[in-house]
Amino acid sequence: MSNEYFAEKALVKQGAVPQDLNGNAVTGARFDMSNSDRLAIVISFGDSTGAAVGVTLQQHDAATSGNSKNLEISNTYYHKAGAATSFTAVDPSSDTAVYDLASVFAAEEGLVIFEVLSEDLDVNANFSHVSVNLADSTAAKIAAIEYIGHFPYKKPAYEVEA
Repeated sequence: MSNEYFAEKALVKQGAVPQDLNGNAVTGARFDMSNSDRLAIVISFGDSTGAAVGVTLQQHDAATSGNSKNLEISNTYYHKAGAATSFTAVDPSSDTAVYDLASVFAAEEGLVIFEVLSEDLDVNANFSHVSVNLADSTAAKIAAIEYIGHFPYKKPAYEVEA
């Protein structure tokens, strides 16, 4: 293993700036999976009281416009909320694109990490981009989205458009 800096070996893209989800659904930016085998979607949630927390994964056949559809996966995802010091792994029982995380984050701050593999996309229909949408929380709730692409095909990663 070579001694590389993080920015040389991972594609990082801001999916959505920190913003209040109260009365405001958020459509995340699209991440181009044609440059990477695996994507970690990291969502940071602020503290709140009784907020709805809905996350939807989507796939697209273009960087903008084009066709879009839900990205249904059953990959393990991870969350860490409130005072927790480690992540909890969650294994979905079936493929899904819509996640209701209110039981975890309705009144807590924390992180959730979803992982998408390039083979999860509908490549037969030329889908090559991934995004995440956050639903209106119906209560004050700040959230931000970051994308981290693993195993980029070209290096250094900071020179590759994600």
